[in-house]
Amino acid sequence: MKIQLQNIAFYPSTGGIESYIYNVSKKLIEIGHEPTVVCSQLKKTLPKYETYENIKIIRHPYYKIHTYPLSLLAPTYYAKRLEKFLNKEPFDYDIIWSNFFLEAFASCNAFKKKIPIIFFIHAVASNLIKRYKSYPSADIFLRSYVKNIYPQYILMEKKVIKECNKVVALSKTRAREICDLYNIDKNRVAVIPPGIDTKKFYPSEKDKNLLKELNIPENSKIILTVCRLSFEKNVELLMRSLKKILNENVFLVVVGKGAQREYLKELAKKLNLSKKIIFTGERNDIERFYSIADLFALTSTYEGFGIVYLEAMASEVPCIGLKPDYPKISVATDEVISNGVTGFLADPYSIDDLTEKISKIINDEDLKNKLGKNARKICKDRFSWKNTAEKILEESKSIT
Repeated sequence: MKIQLQNIAFYPSTGGIESYIYNVSKKLIEIGHEPTVVCSQLKKTLPKYETYENIKIIRHPYYKIHTYPLSLLAPTYYAKRLEKFLNKEPFDYDIIWSNFFLEAFASCNAFKKKIPIIFFIHAVASNLIKRYKSYPSADIFLRSYVKNIYPQYILMEKKVIKECNKVVALSKTRAREICDLYNIDKNRVAVIPPGIDTKKFYPSEKDKNLLKELNIPENSKIILTVCRLSFEKNVELLMRSLKKILNENVFLVVVGKGAQREYLKELAKKLNLSKKIIFTGERNDIERFYSIADLFALTSTYEGFGIVYLEAMASEVPCIGLKPDYPKISVATDEVISNGVTGFLADPYSIDDLTEKISKIINDEDLKNKLGKNARKICKDRFSWKNTAEKILEESKSIT
């Protein structure tokens, strides 16, 4: 089967969706299918056509309006330009797996039902952008941006949901959200969780060179988080929790980039934690970071699934996430973390509860090891990319 996978970004960009597409594509190649990734050319130096680890890549320009207030029409502009690109390219595919609503919207217009389309919902874009204006640190520009962008997002998503052949959600929480928002039959949404490569992510000795690079003493306790630095990732809660931990030997390592980076660095200064919180930026050697972590924490209030949980669990690192409270805390943590078995679910409204659960792990080596071993076993038993790819292929065959 010739399959076109779509997203705004792919290699060399890193992130949850990029990782998802990469691993699914690799598994498709293994079992005899032909994946091609269509994405934007985020850097002008990237070639239009490339092959990366036998995955074919086609890049189109990154369609962007730089002038304000015309930039408020960016989503519509991007989708219309992409539609033209898709119409011009000599595409010959059996099915399209679209991983972002802008790409899916352009595909629905370009192919007019000639090619079946599966829309993968990693996050409900209209709900996510609507949340941004509710954050206390959101500035006036962001609030204005959200007010103008939101109607475009919801109209596009609604059209895609209506016209695509199938919707795939990574978690039951995300499936529930899309059904509630757009009032669609739950039978149109398949829940297929992602997998994890347990050969790439596995328990290993602490990387002493990395500790030296980060200027962290070898005997330290390390809390790790890996995420985009944006409002919904709620890194601020984790930082404020660290302030309450009365242990000078505990460090927080934050891996990722995003719009909140400078705000979070300023907050670290205000909390007098600049020496205990290390912002590494985006990294391509994430496996090394799991080797030095005593626990992994992701305090998102909105998360499609959280592949980084699986990366940590496969590396025998216990995890902490926030307990779901749908729709306010729209996360799938209870579908990934077994509370008290592979990690803990913390009260999303209590810094003290989060602090207590972090302290339990970093102060009890036996508990940490037990949770970590349980986590890797569950990864091997329940989450594999082979199962993920095969289930998506089953859905594909039912509509082609």
